[in-house]
Amino acid sequence: MWSSMKKITQLIFFLALSSNVFADQKEIILPEKVFYNGFNGYIQLDEIAVTATRTPLPLKETPVLTRLITSKDIELSGATSLPQLLERELAGVEFHQAGYGTSLSFQGLDARYILFLIDGERMAGETYGNIDFSRIAVSDVERIEIVRGSSSVLYGSNAMGAVINIITKTPVEKIDIEGSVKYAGFYERNRETVGGIKSFTKQDIPNIDADIFMGFNFGRLKSQTTVSYSGRNAYRLLSSKEEVRHYDQYNRTNVLTGQIVSTAYDTTVIAPLDTLGVSVSGSRSVSLTQKISYEFSEIVNAFAAVTYYTKNRYDFPESINTGTAHDENYTFERYNTYTLRTGLKIHPDLYNYISLTYTGDLSRRNMDSLRFSVPKQKHMYNSPRLLWTVNAGSYNRVTTGLEFLNETLNFDLSRYGYNDKRSVNTVSLYSQDELSTNIGLSFVAGLRVEKANRYKWNFTPKASVKYSISDFVFRGNYSRGYRNPTIKELYMDYKLPIGGGSNMYVVGNPDLNPEYNQYFSITAEYTRGYTNLSVTGFKSYFRKKIDVRVIERENGRTDLFYENIDKSNFSGIEVIGKTRITKGLLITANYNYIHQNEDAPEASTQYIFVSPHSAVMMVNYGLPVGRNMLYFDVSGKFTGKKLTKMYRHSFNSRFFQGILILRNIIFIHFGIFLWRSV
Repeated sequence: MWSSMKKITQLIFFLALSSNVFADQKEIILPEKVFYNGFNGYIQLDEIAVTATRTPLPLKETPVLTRLITSKDIELSGATSLPQLLERELAGVEFHQAGYGTSLSFQGLDARYILFLIDGERMAGETYGNIDFSRIAVSDVERIEIVRGSSSVLYGSNAMGAVINIITKTPVEKIDIEGSVKYAGFYERNRETVGGIKSFTKQDIPNIDADIFMGFNFGRLKSQTTVSYSGRNAYRLLSSKEEVRHYDQYNRTNVLTGQIVSTAYDTTVIAPLDTLGVSVSGSRSVSLTQKISYEFSEIVNAFAAVTYYTKNRYDFPESINTGTAHDENYTFERYNTYTLRTGLKIHPDLYNYISLTYTGDLSRRNMDSLRFSVPKQKHMYNSPRLLWTVNAGSYNRVTTGLEFLNETLNFDLSRYGYNDKRSVNTVSLYSQDELSTNIGLSFVAGLRVEKANRYKWNFTPKASVKYSISDFVFRGNYSRGYRNPTIKELYMDYKLPIGGGSNMYVVGNPDLNPEYNQYFSITAEYTRGYTNLSVTGFKSYFRKKIDVRVIERENGRTDLFYENIDKSNFSGIEVIGKTRITKGLLITANYNYIHQNEDAPEASTQYIFVSPHSAVMMVNYGLPVGRNMLYFDVSGKFTGKKLTKMYRHSFNSRFFQGILILRNIIFIHFGIFLWRSV
């Protein structure tokens, strides 16, 4: 195994170093960070991003179009959570509320294909494919970098649809103390009683977000302490009126098995009011982070960061056991997460460095009450990484990484119970070459070689080209992505508690294969003065996609069984525009179109209904008031009607037919902020 890896590494370095012959000498210049000035309204593309290549590059030099949400964008948004922020800033992003938490849809893909990172590292605690988004305190975020498309060469499994890297704050001033409190009224007041006495089920929780940031910068020694609190009120999602739907063809199905029992044509169906609705949990959470770094010399520095996070999730009583009141009103779920990140970096200059890092992230989930505590899940990542970047000449940069990932999981939804611990070990070697010229052309090529203990060798390539001429930048990108089956998908085996005497089980499949995709994108970007416009077209070919099939057993048992389906293809167009209309007035708009063609079996149940059309728009006006700046911020979001599977097959050959069945879902935010000039 190691001899093969050695030969592959030698080949990558040979190709990277030999490419010097074909490049004119041109230094990779990294300009100083330029902060956006809302009053002047300049479109700044000199902000530094690191996610697209794992190396610092100005936005305008990134090989794949990268979206950047800055700290000022975050504060002006008024967002109190990561889902609120991303939905405001990005078209094609939807967060759905359900009884078990928040789930994500990103350009038609669910959260399994979107890799979330904190300071470049994975997070444990996956539930139903989603991370716990409330772990991320928006007040501690310096910026967010979003790279759409496959990035598995640099980040491994799961990075098939996008990478969202959340970069936390670091102290800049010698002494820096900040704090904030945000309050919103109750979503829903509950006056339920048990035996004539008010029930203390924690359903009415004030919507309060509070945080304090304390940092100091004494030259070589830097320290930062962040404490965050968040409270969320529980509420129900109810129907406001009956839904009337007309179908050219309507299939009536068995609610338990999904099998078609009858078909009606040219019919109208009236869905009655949903009086029970969907219960969305309330919660209280606290997060404490301590970061410290020390520069031993001008070229050697070390850092360490420790985070403790705890959350209690309070459900409506009938939500706990699906429709039946629980005998303990104080029952809730408790989440505890412990994170350690540490590392050493040696950087002789701006272009050459080597770093050794370790990240450990442990997440626990228990069902607690006043009387007992039942463990539900323990999930952990251990990941050491060696990463080095060297300049092969002043115009060619090579980045190589060697990393090991150990994942372990205890969960109660397996056949053998919580104490049956499962683990997966993965070793990866990857290399990337960035080549620049003085004729506006630049290239990036990379290869990842990976071996997981359950699967064969995996080879993941990528290649990008960027061409700049006058005010235009053109980008072309190809990359291969992959996702290894999760431990749950391999080993889950439990009965669904849906009541009614059902005999339905969710069953994992230990014979699942990794799924992968081929991703292509082309981008044209125009920038002049106060205007920036980009148009991106993309296509993603999924193969061996993991889905769920309904299987009827002879003994009356129904299994929801994980399997690899043949294919699923996504394509789309994204348009992003920014412009200054007049002094101080900046308008930003983002439109996203998605088309999906999936070869899933009729009995498939795992499905994301895509909204083909979505858009966001923001208007920001900055007015100087003495030494202060008064900002007015208005934002809106539009989501088109979701297309069911039947609609998509009908409109497969008519590209714009979906626009005829749009239903407006619009969210508008308005804010006023006063900033003091520094």
